[in-house]
Amino acid sequence: MQRHILATAAVLFLLGAAALRLWWPESEGAMSFCLRAGALLAAGRLAYDDVQRLPGWILIVVPVVLIVAARWPRLLAALIPLLILWAILRKVLSGP
Repeated sequence: MQRHILATAAVLFLLGAAALRLWWPESEGAMSFCLRAGALLAAGRLAYDDVQRLPGWILIVVPVVLIVAARWPRLLAALIPLLILWAILRKVLSGP
């Protein structure tokens, strides 16, 4: 059901962008918002099944990484190799 909601919202936003382009071409801000929202919702609809299979901890890690990247970019440059090493060691130590 959520996929249908995403698809419907994407189509409505894209149609809204087209309508704004035709009838109010001077409203570039609203048109670009509708176009970007429609594209984002369409991408979300296509990736819905893959996103459902992601582990729950990613929902916490991604915003934290984005905040660190925005606030302290040098720290992120040092943190990425450590995260890669941690992922490799966890895979090796867990076994087949």
